[in-house]
Amino acid sequence: MRFKLSLLFLFLISLINAQSEVNYSPKTVLYNHLSNLQIENYKPEQAAESFPITDPSKAKKAAKQLKQILDGNGIYISMEDVPESPNYKDSIENKSVYYIDNSYRNLYLEKVNGKWFYSRETVNAIPQLYKKLYPLGFHLDAYFTNPFWKTRFLTIQTWQWFSLLVLIVISVVLYFIFSVSVKKVSQILFSKWLGKEFFKEVNFQKGVKVFSWYIAFKIAILLLPSIQLPVQLNLVFIRGLEILSIFLLVFVLIRLVSAIFSLLEKAAEKTENTMDDQLLPVIRKIVKVLIWVVGAIFILAQLKINITALLAGLSIGGLAMALAAQDTVKNFFGSVMIFLDRPFQIGDWIHFDEVDGVVEEVGIRSTRIRTFANSLVYVPNAHLANVTVDNMGLRQFRRYKTEIGITYDTPPEIIDLFVEGIKEIILMHPTTRKDYFEVSLNSFGSNSLNILMYMFFEATNWSDELKGRHEVMFAIIKLANQCGVRFAFPTQTIHIEDFPGQKSLTPEAVTSVDYQNKAKASLKEIKQYFKELDPNQKNIKPLGGE
Repeated sequence: MRFKLSLLFLFLISLINAQSEVNYSPKTVLYNHLSNLQIENYKPEQAAESFPITDPSKAKKAAKQLKQILDGNGIYISMEDVPESPNYKDSIENKSVYYIDNSYRNLYLEKVNGKWFYSRETVNAIPQLYKKLYPLGFHLDAYFTNPFWKTRFLTIQTWQWFSLLVLIVISVVLYFIFSVSVKKVSQILFSKWLGKEFFKEVNFQKGVKVFSWYIAFKIAILLLPSIQLPVQLNLVFIRGLEILSIFLLVFVLIRLVSAIFSLLEKAAEKTENTMDDQLLPVIRKIVKVLIWVVGAIFILAQLKINITALLAGLSIGGLAMALAAQDTVKNFFGSVMIFLDRPFQIGDWIHFDEVDGVVEEVGIRSTRIRTFANSLVYVPNAHLANVTVDNMGLRQFRRYKTEIGITYDTPPEIIDLFVEGIKEIILMHPTTRKDYFEVSLNSFGSNSLNILMYMFFEATNWSDELKGRHEVMFAIIKLANQCGVRFAFPTQTIHIEDFPGQKSLTPEAVTSVDYQNKAKASLKEIKQYFKELDPNQKNIKPLGGE
């Protein structure tokens, strides 16, 4: 009897020692749980000792489900990184807790009454995590009981290979279904509003295909844990699909941003203010850069790279980067100053240094200017912010100054009336400034009498100014032809006024009465010509029907 009692006593002591070894440290708890649920060493009763659950059946269920949660999410635990000390404390919280994975803050171990177990919060979270990971509520291996399906090839069972093939087929089928359905539904809902040309312009079909692949990949990620692949292989598949999904989502967002800004740019074209035309391209680039930055952060998070440490490292090297990229920083702030001061807008004709042209685009780093030789000049914004820019596009009136040279043999009364006729032409023209202009006999040239014509056109661009010049000059030429005024040009001529037997070459002066009649008739014809000008500037009729 005493011998039996001693054996029982030794057995109880061995159980107590085994229990203390299981719950000695975070490492012993994790090792006991995971090592006793391997295929070659399947002891769920022993694995359940890592959980603070008194009911053995519930403890075994929790142990199995947590193992499947870790494997399904690709959470691989390296025992070398798990602390062995029983007095371990988390450095951030300063508590006796150990987090299995930073992505799952509700899965951790804690020390209670001198022993380590999975925390109560972990035990309570297991059912919800399990249901989320396996939404279909079953395991595929239950349907493959034949020994053939259990054979292994490259450490993966046959039924798992078959399931992977089925999953790929499902993903491809879902891609085609989503690609066709999303395209049809979008065109039905938005084609009347946006128009079919808009879908072609933004390459809508390509965006739909990428979005369909994104949906197919997310569904594949959702179904992949049910195949129960080895944890490391499952980790590779899950992270690979997640990274591809992020790339696809970034591409979809980029296409969406391009479509939205295309609509905004079309709306901006209808407004008179060109400030929105100038801002939209810059904002579009900034938004795209931000999307790529956020996407890169998510990719780094999938690769388990410490973002905080990375940002800290970047901040340490920030000074060196700032010195290396100081020109880029200058150009960026130069673009900010251009947007704040608004010295010019898109479409303005500007002149500075040796550059003369029309502003086409204001970017983050440089401004693009189309010269009158039809070449493109890229000017750094930092340079533009520091030079004197002559904005020809902001002129309310465009000045036109010229001298009209007439021959010296023109009679004085004709000169005077010709000058008055030019003034009438300026007053009659629809786009000339009426309150300020000058037309006067100005100088005696070496070959001509010079009449100064100083006037302004109310024109928004160079083309309108040239058209106004054309109309005024054409009317002046017509007036001169009607009145016998000849334009001089620099020549040297031997002129014999009188020759025996020939009529004198000196032109006869036109009487004032004849001139007045011709001038009135000509001005009346010019006035009618200005009235019949095509407002769209597309059809300029010859004066007098010639």
